[in-house]
Amino acid sequence: MQREQAEAILREAGDLALAFFRRRESLRVERKARQDLVSEADREVESLIRRRIQAACPRDRLLGEEFGLAASGHGDDSDASIWVIDPIDGTTNFLRGIPDFAITLCRVRDGAPDIGLIYHPVHQEMLFAARGQGAWRNGVRHQIEQTPVTLDSAVLGLGYNLRSGNAQRAIAMMRSWTEAGCVTRQTGSAAVGISQAILGRTDGFYEPQLNSWDALAGQLIATEAGLRSSTFLCGERLTRGGPVWIARPELFDLVREEETAW
Repeated sequence: MQREQAEAILREAGDLALAFFRRRESLRVERKARQDLVSEADREVESLIRRRIQAACPRDRLLGEEFGLAASGHGDDSDASIWVIDPIDGTTNFLRGIPDFAITLCRVRDGAPDIGLIYHPVHQEMLFAARGQGAWRNGVRHQIEQTPVTLDSAVLGLGYNLRSGNAQRAIAMMRSWTEAGCVTRQTGSAAVGISQAILGRTDGFYEPQLNSWDALAGQLIATEAGLRSSTFLCGERLTRGGPVWIARPELFDLVREEETAW
């Protein structure tokens, strides 16, 4: 699948998400866990993406937040690519009318992310990267600014959920950053937080535990744009997730291996 085709799928999915966003008060909503919601918009957007990918790449497998891992339906698919989908990252923002949500799509080939996309429907902002070929923003090549950022001018993104002590780990990280002279921002969406770092609106993003559909596309785009990333959520992490830290190279040591166990 070429970049233009993948971007077209996400733009179509974004149009559908926006249609739901405009009538969000009438959506059916369920609770998966504390502060973890899913709506019919999430499921319909993921279904659309799955249909489009299956039509274009019938031998590939699909892993999505709402419908899990699906085989290709074409016999032995052990060597097939896997498309990792988050239909609406930032569902709580979405349902509250906050325009900070995104759609993510990443193709994993030979055990590593091959292409990654993050689309912000409200802002019509598309981020794309291909492994070893660079990153793009709305079709224009994109790299981070080369001027180093000092600790006392750094702005860092932070996210967490309420599972397994993640909030406590995030709060501890914010405390250490504050002591170093940094300030923090929260967006309510990992994909949005990672995008802000990619675009230079912040200088990094950390979350103690994320799923591959939340972060893998962003990890690829970030590294292709010149940022550093913690271990990609591939291999075993594709289905169990892990901590994610993305930052400018000069700030990457603000999160140490022993603190995050990646």
